Parts: sequence; C-alpha cells; structure tokens
Amino acid sequence: MQLDEKKEREAWKVMPVPDLVRHLVGTCHLECRSDMAELETLAELIALEEGPRNPTLVEIRDMITRFCATMRAHLALEERNLFPHILAMDAGEVPEGRREHLDSVKTLLEGEHEAEAGLLRSIRGLASALAATTTPGGPETRLHESIKHLAGRLQKHLYLENQVLFPRTR
Repeated sequence: MQLDEKKEREAWKVMPVPDLVRHLVGTCHLECRSDMAELETLAELIALEEGPRNPTLVEIRDMITRFCATMRAHLALEERNLFPHILAMDAGEVPEGRREHLDSVKTLLEGEHEAEAGLLRSIRGLASALAATTTPGGPETRLHESIKHLAGRLQKHLYLENQVLFPRTR
C-alpha cells in the first residue's frame, strides 16, 4: 500500500459519518457504476468478436453480467436502506429498537461483500489465465486490466464500509 493511500484510509477513520457516507455514494458508488458499465460493454464486445474462437470469453462475459447486476442491487440497497438509517442514527434520530434492523442489514451486506468479492476473484482468475496465454495488448489483456481496475476500486469501497463505517455504527 502506498503511503498516500494509507494516510487517506487513516483519515477516513476520523471523518464525520455523514462525510464518509457522502464519499461512498458520491465517489465510490459512482465510480463503481461507471467502471461496471465500461467493463460490461468491453466484455460484450470482446465476446462477440472473439467468443466463437474462445468460449472462455463468453463465460467471463456472463460472469461479469451476473456480477454487475448483483452489485447494482447491492449498491441500491446500501443507498436506500442502510445509509439513510446510519445518517439518522448519527444524528440521534433512530429509536433504539431500529438499531436491530440496522445490524441485520449490515450483516446481510457484509455477507454480500464476501460473495461479490469471491465472484470477482473468480472472474479475475479466468481473465488473468486467459491474458497470460494471449498476445500482450490484445482484447484479453484489455479485459483483464479493466477487471483489475474495478477490483481495486471495490477493494477500497469494501474497506471503507467493512473496516471504517460499519464498526463506527455498532
């Protein structure tokens, strides 16, 4: 981890909760949605062009489609259910009984984080193996790089939620 990245992670640990939530939605979620749209388009194009000769590209495209659909639903659940409760709780507006609901939603989302990370690891593994056996700079390499880019952004997102935000709301 680079020094600047480490400093940034440490800074988020003391930032006000509303600032962290705004960052998650306005930066992390926005970037994730944009990266997923680009990745889906790239995977579709490559599968159309190269898929008849390499069925693994079709498999990767299908896995990416499933991953992105799941992630979009996950992001929406956070934005519509979890984050409003966290902000209300931070402002002292959530009755104590509602904390149980918040805890169950966080537990659900943490489980989804694990499942999504596992699916992304599988996609990365397939794409990495494929890229290693093809011409550098070819479509398989571009696909692998795009997946790595998204994975890096999601890793930061998961860290901010699981290691910074969720512990602060317990």
